Amino acid sequence: MSGYLRRIRDFNPDIKLFLLYNLLANVGFGVTELIFNLYLLELGFQEDYIGEWRAIQTCAMAAGSASVGAVLNRFGIWQGIVGGFSLLIAASVSLALTESATLLLGLAVLYGISLAFLFNPLMPFILEWAKPEHRQHAAAVSFSIVSLSLTIGSLVGGFSPSIIGSLVTSVEPGTAPAYRWALIIGAAIAGLGLVPLFLMDQPRRQRGRRETRAAHVEESHATRRQVRKDVAIFVAAGGVMSIGVGMVQPFYNVFLTRLGAGEREVGYVFALGNLTAAVMGLAAPALANRLGSLLAVAVLRVSIVPFYLPLVFFPSYPLAIVAHLARQVSISLAWPIDSTFIGELLPPRVRAGIYGLRAAAWNVGFAIASFAAGRIIVSMGYDLTFVAIITSTTVAALLFFGYYRRHPLVLGGKIPSALPRGSRAAGASGRAISPPPADTVEPEPAIRPASKQSETA
Repeated sequence: MSGYLRRIRDFNPDIKLFLLYNLLANVGFGVTELIFNLYLLELGFQEDYIGEWRAIQTCAMAAGSASVGAVLNRFGIWQGIVGGFSLLIAASVSLALTESATLLLGLAVLYGISLAFLFNPLMPFILEWAKPEHRQHAAAVSFSIVSLSLTIGSLVGGFSPSIIGSLVTSVEPGTAPAYRWALIIGAAIAGLGLVPLFLMDQPRRQRGRRETRAAHVEESHATRRQVRKDVAIFVAAGGVMSIGVGMVQPFYNVFLTRLGAGEREVGYVFALGNLTAAVMGLAAPALANRLGSLLAVAVLRVSIVPFYLPLVFFPSYPLAIVAHLARQVSISLAWPIDSTFIGELLPPRVRAGIYGLRAAAWNVGFAIASFAAGRIIVSMGYDLTFVAIITSTTVAALLFFGYYRRHPLVLGGKIPSALPRGSRAAGASGRAISPPPADTVEPEPAIRPASKQSETA
């Protein structure tokens, strides 16, 4: 931990401000995510409507994510973040003030598009403005801060309705008005994130660093084909995994209430999950360094199976809590590792858009799955949703690991962080790893290999 604190102190001021923005923005988002489904239930809607709303929101998020790369390249990363985040604040407040089913579905579109600009510019900003030697740890810290923020947001969301009910005599705890004020409080906290954004220096004044703007590599047809295939597999793995997650995540707070939890207990569970993820997420660089990023991601993805499988046969509140914690830890460790890996693998021209493309595929799968899951849950219960998350996560992990472990740059030792520590040493000595094909262009490193920096973490 002391090593992380030293590295954070060494981050440049703009990266520190970006971390503060992430903290505030995701606290507000955490409040909304915890409360909004419960707000819909109090308005008289059921899981089938929640599924419809989430499907529209995630389809809109997919469309927004697909456009993120073009927006960031055209207007600049800082400008894209500020514009999208301002729209998110406005949409969040509007959701809290609306009870009409039709208007809520319309606002789901604005909310989804704006969410794309909360999540997807995270890695492009770090790749653009963090020092190369800081990028790997800046990514891990950023993802951990997101989890920490959601912890705080879950606590704020869990306590706000009862606190508001005790302070405002005309508002009863656990009612729609109490949830409405909790949503407004969440939006206000998120709005404070605009302050560190406007305190930034270089990102606000420049669209990109000179060396990134000038980066250009002449690529052969074979190399361009390889890059397209690399992008397609990364996007497809995310899309497959999203199917299972989309059938579980949007309804998990409701699932906990069906097992007897109240909104405060749900807040505790979500807060504990995010807090655990925030702490464990800091171990991502060390784990990737020991196992190699490819094997680490595969192991982390399938690690949730032993926890969700028993829920199919023996659903209980304690088991549901443990499964939620396992999934949060898996996400917090795996996402920065595979995001770092793909940033190293791809050439500079592709980096701004790859995370948005994966998010687009993720949200399309998530939308379809949540739409279907709402109806499945109402008619058949939650069992099939847990089977879906087990199956899709396993298939996605096998696809990711099976493809990239045979990649020419990985086999050629050009992506050292993809390999376990011993294999890197063998590759460096030229004994165990064959050279890449002649037509393969080595991309400019997006994130330094984990050798010297992360081995000391």
